[in-house]
Amino acid sequence: MCGIAGLVGGFVPELAERMNRLQKHRGPDGEGIFESAAEEITLAHVRLAILDRTPAAAQPMHSACGRYVLVFNGEIYNYRELRSGLVARGHKFASTGDTEVLLDGLTDFGEAFLSRLNGIFALAFWDRHERTLLLARDQIGIKPLYYAEPATGQLVFASEIKALCAHPRVRREADFAAIQQHLAYCHASADRTAFKHVRRLLPGHKMIWSAADRQTRIASFWSAPFGRPQTASRARAVEVLRERLREAISRQLVSDVPVGVFLSGGLDSSMVSALAAEDYGVEMNAFTMRFPKADGVLDTGGEDLAYARRLSRELDMPLHEELLGVGAVEDLPKLVYHMDEPLVDPAMLSCYAISRSAREKGVVVLLSGQGGDELFCGYPRYMVMHLSRWIERVPMSLRHTAARWAGMLPSAHEGRSGVILRRLRKALVGIDEPLDERFLDMCANTPQEDIDAVWTPAARAEIDGIRFQDDCLRYMERSGLQGLQRLQDRDLGIYLPNHNLLYTDKMGMAAGVEIRVPLLDLEIVNESVRYPYEWQLSGLRTKALFRDAARGIVPSAIIRRRKAGFGAPFRKWLRYDLAEMWGDICSPESLRRRGWFDHTAVQAARELSQSGRQDLYMLQWAVLTIELWARQFIDRNPAQKNI
Repeated sequence: MCGIAGLVGGFVPELAERMNRLQKHRGPDGEGIFESAAEEITLAHVRLAILDRTPAAAQPMHSACGRYVLVFNGEIYNYRELRSGLVARGHKFASTGDTEVLLDGLTDFGEAFLSRLNGIFALAFWDRHERTLLLARDQIGIKPLYYAEPATGQLVFASEIKALCAHPRVRREADFAAIQQHLAYCHASADRTAFKHVRRLLPGHKMIWSAADRQTRIASFWSAPFGRPQTASRARAVEVLRERLREAISRQLVSDVPVGVFLSGGLDSSMVSALAAEDYGVEMNAFTMRFPKADGVLDTGGEDLAYARRLSRELDMPLHEELLGVGAVEDLPKLVYHMDEPLVDPAMLSCYAISRSAREKGVVVLLSGQGGDELFCGYPRYMVMHLSRWIERVPMSLRHTAARWAGMLPSAHEGRSGVILRRLRKALVGIDEPLDERFLDMCANTPQEDIDAVWTPAARAEIDGIRFQDDCLRYMERSGLQGLQRLQDRDLGIYLPNHNLLYTDKMGMAAGVEIRVPLLDLEIVNESVRYPYEWQLSGLRTKALFRDAARGIVPSAIIRRRKAGFGAPFRKWLRYDLAEMWGDICSPESLRRRGWFDHTAVQAARELSQSGRQDLYMLQWAVLTIELWARQFIDRNPAQKNI
């Protein structure tokens, strides 16, 4: 796991050193640079040594013939099979890791080699003869890769946006359409970032820059193969999935440094932990999060900790519990800096705390259960959309009435009743909308009208009528899919890489930890996206097929339990503990100086939440996070700071 960066089509002295310095947290074990003013190329790399920790695996790595140069961030899980094939073709290897396998494979097969890779990666591959640069990002988007075009014919890229800002001509202007998406979804959609002039390379895509015309071309090399199931029956699919899970865990345990697991007590992390414990062969450490009991009054969920403790005892796996209280919010400015974007989800606090705890105990690789809900239909919104198919037959007048009634439900009461009312309101408030829009409203934390209310006129003019749904609607329309697959594809293609996987990568890297996500192993994805919705959703059970695959591996009590989200009790913190912080960062003076949010409207949203009438706490958290982000990335150049 590493950080990569570079520039092609121009040359800036000392740029590589600055970019490496800004990404040093991603690679504390070493760094390297390849640059040539004559070729107009700069490649930079910082290294977190996981496989083959010797200098033989250092980067940038040059091909034996001297023609090609590679920098690479990630892990190739099937590198042993690929290596065997290359040896049969006459290749000889000086290292034992995956980087040289990737280099030789690209040397032999070019871009076509990308389709053979099962792993997590972002790479840059330079051909010194043809003067072409290939950038590519893994199929699921587990590793980030950003780019900008600071001048005509130039391309600068990096694992983190702050490294792009080391280039003197990269402009740092806010993209208000993306900021609006952060307010709604906690993340930007499609290839947008919070910066108008910075884009992300989409998952499963490649970009080629050529000196011949100094142009970039982007194309997909993989897309999720939704379609008919590859197995003849549901019963056989359960067996195959169980086999695929064991194989994926075995592949992703390969490491020359200690490996541990996230263990929340939910089904996904429990399945990963149980299978990893079977395979690892030595004692494996598990890490979990706990909160002061009093902090759960507004964010009531399942009792995760009890289940995590139970499984750790059954697996004889040491469990390290990290207590996360409101004091963790003191880290928020630092974590926003590491995120590069104003990603609003408080879950990043928990992810960072666990990663930091693991690193302090000598664990450098963590396995996570991320991706299970998107791949196996675990979110309640899938069941709601499945059960609401009959809504299309209900007269629109009745649907309007139900939506208005739902909008009046109080949704910020304390206790379990408040959670139920909040979910009921979200399920019904968009019942009079078309299917795609109804689903996207369920994905959102804050309705469009409440977001519209907090903008200043100047910011509203910048948005120019764009809705937070629009990018997702275009994505869903282009997919050509129908039904549940259409909704699932949106979550796999936008929500997962731009949100969950993004904060997982950035928070792990901030602590110098590589986080792997074996449920998103490519072979599992290719198999699972073909499952019919009847296999995934059974009666009122979400994730039905995955639950069946877990039988005999995970305790029945964990398989049966209801879903509890991974996050932090931010609602209680905002209501009771962070009033002073809120008043400082979101004061009338601060918001007036920023010019994006109307303080009177923001304060009105806060009062609605404080009274329990409406749950607009995520909107408050978003405004707070966006202001912290703007101070570090808009008001000043983040490349001038390295926390």
